[in-house]
Amino acid sequence: MNKLYFIPLLTLISLTSITPSQSDTNHFGAGGVFELDLGDSEIPLTPKQEKEQKLLEEQLKKKRQQSSDQ
Repeated sequence: MNKLYFIPLLTLISLTSITPSQSDTNHFGAGGVFELDLGDSEIPLTPKQEKEQKLLEEQLKKKRQQSSDQ
């Protein structure tokens, strides 16, 4: 009868003594937000985004020229 209590007790002890081995390698910041460092990799723009970026660059160039002319 004593042997029946021995197995669950050993199981409980073994489960509570396990420490997570990868606790330092998660990608979640302190706020629980997933953070992934892509380094220098670039994500290609869609054609629409490329057009928008070109327009913004042209507008910025015009503003710089106007401010340098004054």
